[in-house]
Amino acid sequence: MKNVILQIQQQIKEGLFPNEASVIRGIINPILQNLNWPVNDVRIVRPEYTVATQRVDIALFHNNQPFIFLEAKKIGGADGAEKQLFEYAFHSGVPILILTDGPTWHYFLTAGLGSYEQRKVSKLDLLEYDDLDQLCTKFSDYLEYENVISGKSKLILEEDYKSIYREREIASTLPNAWIKILDEEDELLFEIIANKVEELCNYKPNKNLIFNFLKEISSSPKVIKPVLPFVSPSGKMRIKPSGSLGFTRILKCRFSDNIPGARWANLITTGIELAVRKGFNLSILQSKTTMNLINGEEHERGFKYVARAKISYQGMDANKTWENALKLAQLINEEIYVEFEWTNNPNAIYPGKKETLFWKP
Repeated sequence: MKNVILQIQQQIKEGLFPNEASVIRGIINPILQNLNWPVNDVRIVRPEYTVATQRVDIALFHNNQPFIFLEAKKIGGADGAEKQLFEYAFHSGVPILILTDGPTWHYFLTAGLGSYEQRKVSKLDLLEYDDLDQLCTKFSDYLEYENVISGKSKLILEEDYKSIYREREIASTLPNAWIKILDEEDELLFEIIANKVEELCNYKPNKNLIFNFLKEISSSPKVIKPVLPFVSPSGKMRIKPSGSLGFTRILKCRFSDNIPGARWANLITTGIELAVRKGFNLSILQSKTTMNLINGEEHERGFKYVARAKISYQGMDANKTWENALKLAQLINEEIYVEFEWTNNPNAIYPGKKETLFWKP
């Protein structure tokens, strides 16, 4: 499986997959074959399988029953295609759904709860991963022929889904739990905070003072806003990484007063929002960056929509993303800070190394 993935990576870099047909032929079929699916047996691997009045790209069968529907898109074209895939499943009762554009593989459980995104169990990425062995193991767990027909894959996906659902429920309940603790003026919490205050200043606060303070900061997010350092270890601005940003992940980042999150693409989304808020229009953004931008909402051809700016931009690799995020920061005269590391991927230029990128007016 490793060799198959490495070969696909090289072919992607060479631009050999311009459309859905090439993705199926050059990426999906080799992976299925490596996972012991008989891709030339149309009784088991059925292309263009008819469901009601529609056709799913590939249906994986056993004992004349479909087990998995797999929908293929051209590279960068998977966004927003979940609805179509779930419509297929609605008419057939297939438990496992896969949406892939070649590099990214999205696994869904039909019977999950909530929106399509909430029923996603996992996303496997052939280009961005921390551990190639782990990536290969996940492909085997979810999609290896014997695992699928024995029901093992479905059980593994269900367990992974339960874990995700449990974490999501905990995360959504935490704010309510905190509010309840404050409303009930929990005695244990009071003692912990009061004792710490007394330890620091030799005076013990009363319960009203503590809980009034806690309620105030809970209703005022700006008071507890996370703060990141803006200076690199050398104390100087650094705008160029020491090597290619392929196979890197963001550890911390900040754009002006915003915390975009741990994805390179979020820097572009934040930068565009800030630029539009400051009055820069599409033509200015196009002239000051190397991004492919269009007005309005677009999800095809790898475009991502920035709703607050009503502008769509075409996805880029991490190198181009940083280059254009920096251009946006310079255009709007705002600080930008990124702390990142190269993953332990064999294709990373400096596996395990951390660096900081930073610019300010």
